[in-house]
Amino acid sequence: MGIIKKNNKKEKNNDNKVKKIEISKEELESKEIPLLFSVVNFSSNIPISMYTDTIGIKTSESSYRGAMHSEVNKNISEEYLLNSKKSSIDLSTMLNVTGYSSFPIDASLSSRISLEEEIHKKGNAVKLPPYKNLNAPIGSVIRSRRSRRDFKGKALTLNDLSTLLYYGDGISGDFDFKLNKEEYGTITFGNKYISKLRTAPSGGGLYPIYLYIAALNINNLEKGIYKYMPFTHSLEKIKIFNDEDLENYYKDNNFGSEIDLRKTALSIYYVYSIYENSRKYGDMGLQFALIEIGEIAENIQLAAASDGIMACDIGGFNKVKSEEILNIDGLTNHVLHLTLLSK
Repeated sequence: MGIIKKNNKKEKNNDNKVKKIEISKEELESKEIPLLFSVVNFSSNIPISMYTDTIGIKTSESSYRGAMHSEVNKNISEEYLLNSKKSSIDLSTMLNVTGYSSFPIDASLSSRISLEEEIHKKGNAVKLPPYKNLNAPIGSVIRSRRSRRDFKGKALTLNDLSTLLYYGDGISGDFDFKLNKEEYGTITFGNKYISKLRTAPSGGGLYPIYLYIAALNINNLEKGIYKYMPFTHSLEKIKIFNDEDLENYYKDNNFGSEIDLRKTALSIYYVYSIYENSRKYGDMGLQFALIEIGEIAENIQLAAASDGIMACDIGGFNKVKSEEILNIDGLTNHVLHLTLLSK
């Protein structure tokens, strides 16, 4: 049974309190839910709502569509930039990550190597061949780079894939990270921590961007979803496609009439893992992640241009569907960008 208050002055008792009446759950639903639904439906489905600031029930859709008329949220991106904070205090309670400082971050980074080694031990990894040494003049490569959509359907080789991923965000060197052990103690799994450097820069050296690929036409590689592991320069198998999976992938990803996805050899998804850098940078972690994605994507674009591979960055992809395909949650890990490539 549900209990509601009936706002009728005549039904107040002697103590000047509102009289309570009892109604069944079914009666409550029959009277209240249609009204509630009509309000939500109204606020969510009109093209632009001028009532965003005054309506009692707001959905994310109504807030977004009414942003241009809102006196509070004039511009969503502007509000984000004005209010982003570097301090981790803003996120510590919400994400339950208090006490996360720069030095434990380095211990966290060192564990990534161990995680990749474990995947190899389980037999769930594909070792990539050595990458090609690209010697094309950087000036001519930059000038010749173009976004191409007229894919021809030719396959890439594993060597092509290896080269694209390495120059995109592969390990390019290391340096010895020295600690005052008397002050900080042992925070790594070994005697010393060797920080790995990559081909793309990253805020704080935290590297929160992970490259997932949909291998669609690559010689000697099963069609499916893989995750690039830069420390071991290899791929983790996420999902191997059967015929139905492949058809569903083509069906669920429509990027317009100019692109025939069936003639694409490779899709590269850029996935942001929020915990990797937000615990240090707070709201600014997203800004740094977006910058890093741009730098990785440009590396891939230039590597492709110098190796005769066509590439096209895609902004209009289905984020939710892409995250389902990659088997990530869309909460702590987000697909933020996509590049299509073909020979």
